[in-house]
Amino acid sequence: MRVEEIDARHDIQHHQDGSWTVNGHMPLEDLVQYVPLPLDDKREYHTVAGLLMEYLQHVPQVGETIEIDGYTLRTLQVDSHRVQKVQIVPPAKQDELDYEV
Repeated sequence: MRVEEIDARHDIQHHQDGSWTVNGHMPLEDLVQYVPLPLDDKREYHTVAGLLMEYLQHVPQVGETIEIDGYTLRTLQVDSHRVQKVQIVPPAKQDELDYEV
């Protein structure tokens, strides 16, 4: 599987399957340059980890997921109550969905 590191400063990687792996401490303002997540202007969190904690209302455990506007955010690594790695999976494209008639 091909992985492209698109921003070494924040350690964001774009995978061939269309998903991303990002650091939990990545600022949301930087993330939205790569992943078009809708952000609440009145939010009190500023990082990917903060976003997860706000939605879950607790420190995420490995494997916990949230969904925002069709994007799935899955916690991959947590060390000492700090979210280190998060996988972001984009929504399925319409032509990839299976419809039964």
